[in-house]
Amino acid sequence: MARLLWMALLIICGRTCACKISNDFVGAKAPGDVIIGGLFAVHGKTMTIPSGYPRRPAVQNCAGFDLEGFLQSLAMIHAIESINNSTFLNGIKLGYEIYDTCADVSTALVATMKFLAKVNSSGTIVESKRNYTDYIPRVKAVIGASYSEESIAVSRLLTLQLMPQISYSASADILSDTFRFPSFFRSIPSDIFQTKAMASLIQRSGWDWIGMLTTDDEYGRLAVEDFGRQAMAFNVCIAFRETLPAYLSDLAIDKRINSALNVIRDHVKVNVIIVFLKPYLVIKLFQKALEMEVNKTWIASDNWSASLQVASIPNINKIGKIVGFMFKGGNVSSFSHFLENLGKRDFENNRLLDQYAILLAGCSHVSEQDLYNCISDYTKGNWLYDAPLSQGSLREDFLIASVLPGFVYGTHLAVTALANAIRNLCRHRNCKKPGSFAPWQLLEALQGLSFTDGGKKITFDSKGDINIGYDVLFWKKNQNGSMDIITVAEYDCQENVFFFKESKRKLEFNALMNIKSKCSAVCTPGQMKKTSESQHTCCYECVTCPENHYSDQTGKENM
Repeated sequence: MARLLWMALLIICGRTCACKISNDFVGAKAPGDVIIGGLFAVHGKTMTIPSGYPRRPAVQNCAGFDLEGFLQSLAMIHAIESINNSTFLNGIKLGYEIYDTCADVSTALVATMKFLAKVNSSGTIVESKRNYTDYIPRVKAVIGASYSEESIAVSRLLTLQLMPQISYSASADILSDTFRFPSFFRSIPSDIFQTKAMASLIQRSGWDWIGMLTTDDEYGRLAVEDFGRQAMAFNVCIAFRETLPAYLSDLAIDKRINSALNVIRDHVKVNVIIVFLKPYLVIKLFQKALEMEVNKTWIASDNWSASLQVASIPNINKIGKIVGFMFKGGNVSSFSHFLENLGKRDFENNRLLDQYAILLAGCSHVSEQDLYNCISDYTKGNWLYDAPLSQGSLREDFLIASVLPGFVYGTHLAVTALANAIRNLCRHRNCKKPGSFAPWQLLEALQGLSFTDGGKKITFDSKGDINIGYDVLFWKKNQNGSMDIITVAEYDCQENVFFFKESKRKLEFNALMNIKSKCSAVCTPGQMKKTSESQHTCCYECVTCPENHYSDQTGKENM
């Protein structure tokens, strides 16, 4: 696959041995001795094309400002500045070059080609070579991308130079395959642990008949596959699996959402739905579900379990219960202090911050409660590449309240891991020189790396993952009518155990058992289960035991 992508790049560049890539849509950058690339989905989609497909080979404009993605990009900047302001790297200064992927694979690949450009070249030149051992690119490592589908494609390109890539939120288990993705790491657990946590929660709550909604892409297909294995192990049955287009720009999106919701309504015994979707798809799904008065219990994947965009949907409390899983967060007080002083800072180049300021100014007429929806309006186009605007008030209090510790902490860990690897690599070389090391040498320093963060020992396992565990989140309506997202439990991936810091939270967690989502009633003593070959194991009849046989337990399989 990597060779195919490189061949495609050569076709784009023509028959020459080098490709010049424009530098006209960088999101944020700052100089340094070692440059780190960043890929963040600061917008949720590319603009819909009336014809359904592009007619010119140009990067599409974006829409739907994603505040979480924006804050993640700021978290990367903050982490880099914190290291630069310390003595940790002994005078080596980290720089950054950040791009907005707009949650789009093609846009992410254009940015990735820029990261592969050769150091000290005139312009941004990517050379085509069979052996990149002695090739020194400008960027030495990449943080991102936001989603698995993007990260899979990006990793194929970065593998050409064995450039380290650390994602803060791409969780598809396939990325743990070090043969196919030898330079990929992540600062979160893979979905194999998340699906196990979901199956464990479902079994603990007494449910066995559930539905699934996923995206029609690599991420969604892998989620179905992973959960299917876990469900079988926990005696949970999947009544239906519905897939939705991965992008809002897909012209079939409305039809597919209507079809999925009709399937949900037809399965009256299914009251629990697992949702592996990106936030902007959940928004569209729930808006339609509210119109159709669909009320279920929704289990949210880490993609949207703490999404303020989804939580701010009007009347979202009428959708039913929402239970989610989010990577465990760390201490983000330093980042909050960074945000407090955001308006006083002088960034050399941050067009993402410029656009936030533009959107904020355009939303000055809305109430506090509607501010999030106004900024994230998916009908608004992208002014990202217009002339920068004087920032003025940046509503730092609003940004601080919007911080999701799990997302921010993952970005912080990614930068911290790279800083530790760079320090180890540069003990005996002068890394202030641009050509002092190649990406593959930094990759070697990252493999099996252990470091300490906030008193905790953090280690990349043999697959390049950091298993920090999950928080279990409940969405609860507050007195103002809006939603609060609270942590009720912690899930230990290794021990498959839920922990509760407060007895009150355990009671709230156990209340899930009052929700019924079963295909068949539990058989009582004196009855046995009878299933047909065409039925799921969770669907059966309770029949009276035959003469001279008995069952003395509830839910007895055999006599």
